[in-house]
Amino acid sequence: MISGIKKPRKYLACMLAIIFLFPSCTYKVPRLNSKGGSQTEYAYQLPDKIDDDWEISSLDKEGVDSTKIVKLIKNILAGEFPNTHSVLLVKNGKLILEEYFYGYDRDDIHYLASATKSITSILVGISLDEDMLKNVDQKVYEFFPDYQRTDWIDKKYEITVRHLLSMTSGIEWDENRPATDPQHDYYGMRRGGDWMRYLFNKKMVAQPGQKFNYNGGLSALLGEIIRRTTGLNAEEFSERYLFDPLGISHYSWLKYNDGSINTGGGLLLKPRDMAKIGKMMLSYGKYNGKQIVSEEWITESSKNHALYIEHPLGSGYGYQWWRGETNINGQTIKTYFAQGLGGQFIFIVPSLKITAIFTSQLKDNPLGEFRPQVMMTEYIIPALLPPAPLYEVITLDQSVLQDYVGEYEYKRWNIKASVTRKDKKIFILPSDLEKTELFPISETAFRGNLKGIGGIEVDFSKNDNDKIDHMTVRIGFSLLNFDKIK
Repeated sequence: MISGIKKPRKYLACMLAIIFLFPSCTYKVPRLNSKGGSQTEYAYQLPDKIDDDWEISSLDKEGVDSTKIVKLIKNILAGEFPNTHSVLLVKNGKLILEEYFYGYDRDDIHYLASATKSITSILVGISLDEDMLKNVDQKVYEFFPDYQRTDWIDKKYEITVRHLLSMTSGIEWDENRPATDPQHDYYGMRRGGDWMRYLFNKKMVAQPGQKFNYNGGLSALLGEIIRRTTGLNAEEFSERYLFDPLGISHYSWLKYNDGSINTGGGLLLKPRDMAKIGKMMLSYGKYNGKQIVSEEWITESSKNHALYIEHPLGSGYGYQWWRGETNINGQTIKTYFAQGLGGQFIFIVPSLKITAIFTSQLKDNPLGEFRPQVMMTEYIIPALLPPAPLYEVITLDQSVLQDYVGEYEYKRWNIKASVTRKDKKIFILPSDLEKTELFPISETAFRGNLKGIGGIEVDFSKNDNDKIDHMTVRIGFSLLNFDKIK
């Protein structure tokens, strides 16, 4: 549904291009100045106070180092974080930063892609609060007696709603392929005439609850369970129980071919309204004094439920929420976040009382998932912490550096990287990226700055034969584990 619209959307053609995955029609530079050229200068300004319920404050009043935030925005304007469409920051429940780029503004709804899954989790929590869904340990096959003659239903797989929420169903599923690959299960499911039958015919390959395997079909199935238990589809349910109470009137849900709501990746929201979701989560389900979803559900859905997770985009997984952890300025920072293709994010950092919103170009932006994480770990979070001393770059013998030279592969996504040496310098060359110098801070730990992404940390490790066999790359809250193959 799109409600509350009284005039044609300024960038409707562009939004339709994004929705249907055609090349987007964005500006060529992040922002134009008054003369039509590329804007490079930036001075912080308060977000506009408009006719909504956001309380506005400033970076300084809320204890945020404005110099780091100004530097971030200047770097975006300089093209160092390409394809970034918006950055918003909320501290202590107040909107303190709101910036848009590439022709977008606060009135434009933005495609959330898989960040939709986290909103779907909220809807499941509300259905529990309203006693429409009994509990998350209900067997999924019980909801679908009309899907007999499928493996899942006929064999009564012991998969529960909890397993759908935590992506631990145990069924055979592969989304680690290009979208054009016919073996990519999510797009294969969507191409089929009956997407649920496609899903229910998947074989069981692991005990439910034992292993995380990212599966957008499970998120889509949650939407159908909402419809069958509440009598409302996800569009109707979200309007009544989530969006109306939050004062969100401008949004859209995409649908599958059969008319069912795409709860795995079909929601469009304005960034300010994405921030309302984050503010509510940070307040344990309350918004402006009203309990929208129970505190128990916020706690349960944001903690780790995946017993085993190996994924480059997060170190843990709750109920459709990613989890991340890293050390910044000597402090361990934990966050959970909604994350969508190309760089659509709602970050919640409870210890710092902040939520941060990022929207980005969807198509032809394969590294967009990492840039917002880097903006968080290098600029936004450090702006809230006491300064830490700069790490000291040391000098290593050329023979030590030579040990790291070779070819490495992140096998899960078939990402390759080369490590090379020239005299006393060492470089990393990830697939399709520019060569980046790595600076040693210990014998096995290095730091660098990938163009178009930001800072990275690289650690090498040895096997029992004292040979380098492994390289770990940290980007933002993500870890990529590479094996040395040559």
